[in-house]
Amino acid sequence: MLPFLILIGLVVAAIISQPRAPASWLRHKLASRGLGATITLGIFILCLAAFTAFKHQFSQMVPFFADQILARLDAAMHFGDPWRWARALPIPNIVDRALYILYSQLWFVVLATVVVVAAWLDDASKRQRYFLSLITCAVVLGVAVRLAASSAGPIFYDRLFDPDMFEDLIRSLKASDAGPDTLLITDYLYSSYTTHKASIGTGISAMPSFHVAVAVLNALFLSSLNRRVGAVAWIYAGIILFGSVYFGWHYAIDGYFSIIATAVIWRCSRRCITGATDPSRWGALKQGQPKSRSDLV
Repeated sequence: MLPFLILIGLVVAAIISQPRAPASWLRHKLASRGLGATITLGIFILCLAAFTAFKHQFSQMVPFFADQILARLDAAMHFGDPWRWARALPIPNIVDRALYILYSQLWFVVLATVVVVAAWLDDASKRQRYFLSLITCAVVLGVAVRLAASSAGPIFYDRLFDPDMFEDLIRSLKASDAGPDTLLITDYLYSSYTTHKASIGTGISAMPSFHVAVAVLNALFLSSLNRRVGAVAWIYAGIILFGSVYFGWHYAIDGYFSIIATAVIWRCSRRCITGATDPSRWGALKQGQPKSRSDLV
């Protein structure tokens, strides 16, 4: 699917950057950013493969120990299980199916598309800020926090801990339009976990929600490029947060933590990029004379 995703990303980038003449923009990009974008996308593919492999191995290395704590904290914060509030909404079958597609099937397509858009940007500071933030999210949230708060999520609770605590959630999923498809994915992931066999997209983890983290990061990045596109991205991030609870993949606090952490990472990455690309600031620092108050931090 990579060539198709790259094409989608280029078309989206062309429309955002030069809506009146996207074809000429594409020709310019192929000439100015062709090699750099190709290298960037190649590195992204290698990192993605590594991340998937590590995600599977982490569930074998560190037992799921935080689920009971997270489940109780989630219920206390929301005066009941958040998934019950989500599933109490009168959602038609067609919307249920749409939520499944947006969460389970289009998430990676959206990620790949935004990565392509970022790779082809001429603005080096925005491009570098996005990829620095993405890598930091993967390392900090996808590795460090994932190991520090190892958890499987409500949808796996019956298989790993108490078969009764989230019995109503599983029953609700079975009775919904897209629920059976969601449960097929859990069977796939659980089989990989129990047989110790890594496959495409395997690896069980709840805290933090990497789905939400990436959706929020994309929204922050796209908002910096175009307000209207950014607004759509924020709506999608909200859908991902809701879907993570609605389908039982995550405790609500998994998403809350990811939102806060991603926002902090995005802000810190700006300071890193600005400091690295401002020669006058480095010159002032070398001379022992800070250029501004921010240089003292």
